[in-house]
Amino acid sequence: MRRLLSFTFISLFLFLAGISYAEIVDRIIAIVNDDIITLKDLEKYIKIEKHGRYVSINEYYRNIQLKEKIDHFIDDLLIRQQAKKFKIEVTDKDVDLIIENIKKQHLITDQELREQLKKENIDYKDFYNGLRTNQLRNRVLSRAIAADILVTEDNLRDYYNKHLDEFREDEYKLQQIFISNKKKDANKVALTAYSLLQGGKAFEDVAREFSDDPTASLGGDLGYVKKDDLIPELKEALSVIIPGTYTHVIRTPYGFHILKLLHEKKGDLIPYEQVKARIHERIVQIESEKRYKEFIEKLRKSSYIEVKI
Repeated sequence: MRRLLSFTFISLFLFLAGISYAEIVDRIIAIVNDDIITLKDLEKYIKIEKHGRYVSINEYYRNIQLKEKIDHFIDDLLIRQQAKKFKIEVTDKDVDLIIENIKKQHLITDQELREQLKKENIDYKDFYNGLRTNQLRNRVLSRAIAADILVTEDNLRDYYNKHLDEFREDEYKLQQIFISNKKKDANKVALTAYSLLQGGKAFEDVAREFSDDPTASLGGDLGYVKKDDLIPELKEALSVIIPGTYTHVIRTPYGFHILKLLHEKKGDLIPYEQVKARIHERIVQIESEKRYKEFIEKLRKSSYIEVKI
């Protein structure tokens, strides 16, 4: 379980178009230069797009409206049009390599990947083409957005001094209930454990009864864990609770987790030299996002776009 806490989960973002629902009549909802976007195109785009973890499609649809995603879809289409103009291509070999990396990052086999996609009602071909589109997008942006972003020593130190709280090695004292995704009906088991907690049963007792973590016999006691050693899903969930409370059921590539925060300890300030490279990366990221927005805005202004919803 320590390995889980130190694993860095690399977010996967897919930008696609396409899955339809038989009961909905297709129609044109937008025109972008020489391309059209249909209602079915946008539905597929929404269905395939991910947010760094496997998300229930039903849950995703409940929290999103088509109109909220049309701008993102149009931006993606503009990028693909630019790829044609620049004669940029992504081969099957490129996509196969990306898929191999995904399987390694998620610690899953090819069969497990296909089974997960099937559960989400996502066609493997659509998934494959989505990865191709995402890689195509990255290549267009790397060419269109200047890579020579200048970051001076003054820039680095100024960022460090203004964001000192980002560079403290905060620690959490935690307890955990972990249900492995290899267990049959893991999601149901996790929800049962959560219901017992809500019913007033002690966290330690629920952990001993249900948790697959080696610390189960200790009531799920993980001791102190550095904040930066937590994978993003766990770190995000802990950021919204206070000591003495526990999280909702959190899904990760490993299974289902419920964390109880016992104590939060402020760490010492990390010396500037140790985080200098991280600050440089962060500044470049901020500047790249700014240039990306400027690039998309420029494309939009120079394009014919008509939205019909």
